[in-house]
Amino acid sequence: MSVAGGSAGRPAPGGSVPQGATALRPTWESLPARVRQTVESRLGSAVVDARSQDSGFTPGLASRLLLADGRRVFVKAASTEMAPWIVEAYRRECEVTATLPAGVHAPRARWTSEDGPWFVAVMDDVDGHHPRRPWRADELATVVAMLAENARALTPPPHGLHVPLLADELAAELAMVRDLDLPWRDTCVDLAARMLASPATTVVHTDVRDDNVLLTEQGAVTVDWNFVAAGPAWFDTVSLLVQAYGDGIDSDSVLAGDPLTRALDPDLVDGVLALLLGYFTWAAAQEHVETSPYLRSHQAWYRDATWSWLSDRRGWSTG
Repeated sequence: MSVAGGSAGRPAPGGSVPQGATALRPTWESLPARVRQTVESRLGSAVVDARSQDSGFTPGLASRLLLADGRRVFVKAASTEMAPWIVEAYRRECEVTATLPAGVHAPRARWTSEDGPWFVAVMDDVDGHHPRRPWRADELATVVAMLAENARALTPPPHGLHVPLLADELAAELAMVRDLDLPWRDTCVDLAARMLASPATTVVHTDVRDDNVLLTEQGAVTVDWNFVAAGPAWFDTVSLLVQAYGDGIDSDSVLAGDPLTRALDPDLVDGVLALLLGYFTWAAAQEHVETSPYLRSHQAWYRDATWSWLSDRRGWSTG
């Protein structure tokens, strides 16, 4: 698989997709009447306003609901007839958030229901907004601090929260690194393998980026907890900083100042980047997805941002 090629310079700051408008989601009004009636009945109040949350890249329903009695909830829904993998992702998120310790910054599922092919999850509503792109240093600092707090609360992995090992989950990505068309491929493979051998001390989110974070008056929260794994405590911070680097942030300075990463072996950071480079190089080359029209351009931007940071850190040049 060929990496972007040419210059290893950073991609355009802010990403390559319209922030907050990347997903093609069903609306609350488009759900079957019986599904909506079940939700309103269990909530004990009618829905008077529904705002679809169109960030992300999956075609499941994700809406903030305002109820007649003034309460707010967040609802996710998907049908096994249309997207069974999304149903499983939503179900997994509910299982995970039910067992997260109180110190983890994440909304919890209140209840779930199943009506024929439809799975519905009613969750805590978060009154917040996604970080702005390009990333701002102050908002990034808030999110990085939140990730450190999450890592403390999730080390060691909480009793009752059963998660796979990150090394097992990323085995396919290691194979993708081996397929990279780069003069430094063997070095990338060695770095990635060493990173995967790191002790799995902590439950990590594995998918922290701007559209999976909400900023509130109190700080920040992470959403979409369906890909969790047991891995090193610093994994989420390093992977988030790829996006920040692509937006023009000095991510190496952030690493140097964060308690999770300030003493981290630089080769382990580069191992994360090598794994992400392998994945995003492969993913960006896959066929267009009609139900997620911005997915491939998002992945191509990440490929370029990851390669730019890794090559800068290693002193590599494609010039």
